[in-house]
Amino acid sequence: MRQAVEIPLILGGHSFISQLGNDPPVSDRDQHRIVESCLEHGIRWFDTTYQPERVALGKVFEAIGRRNEAKIIAWNFFTDFSADDRPTGPEYYQSHHIDIILEQLHTNYVDCLVVIPSNNSEESRQEVELLIEWRRKGYVHSLGLWIQDSAMIERLRDDNPFRFAIRPFNITTDEAAPIFAACKMAGWVTLATSPFRRGWELDRTISAASAAGYGEVEVLRPIVADLMLRFVLFQRDIDRVIIGMRKIEWIERNLESVSKGPLTADEHRWLQRLRALTLKKHRWWQRVRHLF
Repeated sequence: MRQAVEIPLILGGHSFISQLGNDPPVSDRDQHRIVESCLEHGIRWFDTTYQPERVALGKVFEAIGRRNEAKIIAWNFFTDFSADDRPTGPEYYQSHHIDIILEQLHTNYVDCLVVIPSNNSEESRQEVELLIEWRRKGYVHSLGLWIQDSAMIERLRDDNPFRFAIRPFNITTDEAAPIFAACKMAGWVTLATSPFRRGWELDRTISAASAAGYGEVEVLRPIVADLMLRFVLFQRDIDRVIIGMRKIEWIERNLESVSKGPLTADEHRWLQRLRALTLKKHRWWQRVRHLF
């Protein structure tokens, strides 16, 4: 088996479900192929946000027997849903949840367990104590936190059990850069999600660019996708990017983007021009909305 340099991409858990994206669903066979292709090309990290994603990835690793090559991220979502259902929200971690997670993933430990924090301070305190206990017992190797704002970082400055900070970053998230900068200053490992905003922002940008005469949609798609991914991936304060990949060929395209390095000044200006097209369209619809 070919040994590859580890790539700073994480296969997003949404690759395993049909919701939360505009891409086609992935068959069981193709799920196996995608995971194996990721491992063979140096993508070692795998995200499983929702319970069906954990179940799917667990089945893949049970079948291919390569769990020891992977790093797995799991979150506090514990409700099953079908391809026709809407995903459900996060739940407060309870003592029996770790058994559920490990059984679904067919493993005896999780590399990173993520918390979407509760609004209840006492509930959050008890939850963190439970997570620290799981880490002490070896069920969890490290802890991650969904970061909503810089205030969360400041509250944890003197007593921080978390190693990973996670939040969205893409061409629409103007507030994200200073938050990631604060995370790095505080010593966190930073993971960015949603470089294409689940594909919706990618499609919206391509549509606006094509309408403005920049080219045909299918010609623009790989060009704009490359720029949007590199815009996030090579931000100074971002260590890894979580990205959904529901086709083998998208893995190869994303690896090509990694190999190109940061955006050039010309590429950055061109991408910002495309972004400006979508902002103009959005402002137009905002003005119309106020009339009704």
